[in-house]
Amino acid sequence: MCVTGGRQVLVDNTLATPMLLRPLVFGADVVVHSTTKSLSGHSDVTGGVAVANFELTSAIHQSARVWGSVPDPFAAWLTVRGIRTLPLRVDRACENAMAVADFLSTRSDIRHVHYPGIRSHPQHDLARAALGGRFSGMVTFDLADGLHAASAFVRGFEAIKLAPSLGERRTTISHPAKTSHRSLSADERAELGISDGLIRMSCGIESAADIVADIA
Repeated sequence: MCVTGGRQVLVDNTLATPMLLRPLVFGADVVVHSTTKSLSGHSDVTGGVAVANFELTSAIHQSARVWGSVPDPFAAWLTVRGIRTLPLRVDRACENAMAVADFLSTRSDIRHVHYPGIRSHPQHDLARAALGGRFSGMVTFDLADGLHAASAFVRGFEAIKLAPSLGERRTTISHPAKTSHRSLSADERAELGISDGLIRMSCGIESAADIVADIA
């Protein structure tokens, strides 16, 4: 059954992973994952995967054969290796992200914390129902003092690294206004909800206390 009454629906499930959400159960037609992120989890693979019913996957497979968009054998092996520890890594990342979100929520220098695990989040109940009580390893927050504060913040870490990717075994951060969305104007970023002080944190499997201490 398609969730939109006849239209085909494709869901990017990279952030949630199959450990938290399985969109096919809810009626999605195709689910895609970046294997570069949590599925491999070790920052050593570039790739992706599409999951669907037999008819659609047959068409996708044929397209991949024609266009050549397939992983090399070693990349496939690395991805399978990473998937073996996916449940453990996702559990730990979710725990760490919740600890980070709780800590950030107490800080006066943080304007807003975007994490569905926080009860004040407008979609907390929906996220709890859909994700089974875990809320992913991704936490996003706005620094109150904007661009200059964010630039200083990302340079101040000892263990956490600035990185364009996410979902690996260690905690990384990104400053979208200066990286992934730097080509957009300030007005365009604001329309997307991306402030100059926005920080995206992908929590890894380190000790939550160590992550919080580095942030502090």
